Amino acid sequence: MLYHQDFYTWALQQAQLLREKKFQQVDWDHIIEEIEDLGRSEYRALVSAIEQLSLHLLKWQFQPNHRSPSWKMSIDKQRIQLERLLEDNPGLRQQLDEMIAKGYKYGRKGAIKQTNLPEELFPSACPYTWESLMDDKFPFVLEEENNGIN
Repeated sequence: MLYHQDFYTWALQQAQLLREKKFQQVDWDHIIEEIEDLGRSEYRALVSAIEQLSLHLLKWQFQPNHRSPSWKMSIDKQRIQLERLLEDNPGLRQQLDEMIAKGYKYGRKGAIKQTNLPEELFPSACPYTWESLMDDKFPFVLEEENNGIN
């Protein structure tokens, strides 16, 4: 079957059949599967962005002597990515709690590996709210306030 041998050609062929309204010839089972995969892909992209954001927030928190502009840039980049994903896929908002938990879980694992700090140092449950994850000033203003900088 073409679907398994040459996905690109299969996809173009299916699009053409749909345009021509030749519905009897469409590979409906695989079309349905691919559409579902598109939704899962957006979900995974959002979880991945939360993972990277959590990883850098944890590193920022637990390795203050290693902070760098690149970490701040990465935090900002992931926030922008999350905004874009939710603008394009507002239906994902209803699953934010689940996605935050998953993303944090993997971000925590990454932070443990990258920092070589004890696992128990990192909270097992996500300490961040959605609002704090997306707050452009967090954790940077908090750090300035703690250091007496206004």
